[in-house]
Amino acid sequence: MSDNQQNDNATHDSLMKGAPPSPHDQVTLANWREPGFARWSFSHMRQLLPTSPIMAASPPLDLNEARQDLGSMRFTGADGKDMTLDTFLRNSQTDCFAVMQNGQLIYDWFDGFGAPDRPHIVFSVSKSLTALVVGVLVDQGVLDVTRTISAYVPEVAGSAYEDATLRQLLDMTVASSFVEDYEDVTGVFMAYRRASAWNPVEEGHTTDGLRAFLAKMPAAGDGQKHGEIHHYCSPHTDMLGWVIERVSGMSLSTLFSQLIMQPCGTRHESYITLDTFGAPRAAGGYCMAVHDLLQIAEMTRCEGALGGQQIVPASWISEFRNYADSRAWLKQKKGEGPRLFPKGTYRAKWYKPGFDEDEYCAIGIHGQWIWVNPKRETVIVRMASNGTAIDTDTDRDLLCALQAVARAVG
Repeated sequence: MSDNQQNDNATHDSLMKGAPPSPHDQVTLANWREPGFARWSFSHMRQLLPTSPIMAASPPLDLNEARQDLGSMRFTGADGKDMTLDTFLRNSQTDCFAVMQNGQLIYDWFDGFGAPDRPHIVFSVSKSLTALVVGVLVDQGVLDVTRTISAYVPEVAGSAYEDATLRQLLDMTVASSFVEDYEDVTGVFMAYRRASAWNPVEEGHTTDGLRAFLAKMPAAGDGQKHGEIHHYCSPHTDMLGWVIERVSGMSLSTLFSQLIMQPCGTRHESYITLDTFGAPRAAGGYCMAVHDLLQIAEMTRCEGALGGQQIVPASWISEFRNYADSRAWLKQKKGEGPRLFPKGTYRAKWYKPGFDEDEYCAIGIHGQWIWVNPKRETVIVRMASNGTAIDTDTDRDLLCALQAVARAVG
């Protein structure tokens, strides 16, 4: 676990208290992802950004429980140190942690501002959720993964997206020069954050919103062809959101509710962040209560079915759970990865680490994870407010914890 994580562990009890809060305790668009402030903001995104509701099921499915005390379970971290699960969760900025085994909730844990009924932003886990909607629309014949993006959204003509296919968009193999740099404060990634309304528009800068940004996505320009190299680029999933809304004539939030949230029997209203023009942040803006995300993850473990109905086609789930072609993944440019999964693959916005038990996962910055071990019938969700976007040391310890929990319960 990094020193940064340990130093950022305190919850700021005075954050956003007072009328108005003191400047020291005020969470804003300029600081909401910074250490300390993130503990409050990640569970209160509606108070910072425009959002669109994602309605839950009515009535919800029963959440069956068979509680176990996993907090005292010991495991060995990546550095060889022995620790309890509770100690790791407490020291790693974890806000919510929940485990389901064979369809039953067996453990949950909360800290900071995490709560069973409070939506928490899941960052790039959102990508995996958006792709589930695509799977349903493909099955319905509304979308075709072999068609070009410009066939659905002509406005992207002249950009990197013009001749890229929906399949390449799903698999992050679009040839683009966009750089996903979370530390960028002056370049294209900061412009992307301004466009998505995740950062203030500083003096001397303007933005025409997320869709205008996507329509100008730069091509790679080095002879690279689409489909050859995995290049992680969050805007690709925002582009998916645009395609979904264009072909369906519905908002992504409404469609996700109708196709995924309600059929999965979720209990709490979720929401997704919007730019100032109403475009959804399909790549990172979903905010959801932990048990509801656990329920959706369980649906993927059950090959797209839950509560007696097929929600996402089993063939779509099988595609990313069993995908074995790692060529594009292994060709990633120096400095881009593969960071945690040297034997991994990436398909339809889901990761397959290449571990011994065929686990698969969804990952978001600042510590958001879905972890599924089908062999042990185990699903785990972690929501966190890590002090940095990427903390490899903490992620390596977390992987040890996830595998240990799955072995212990399954």
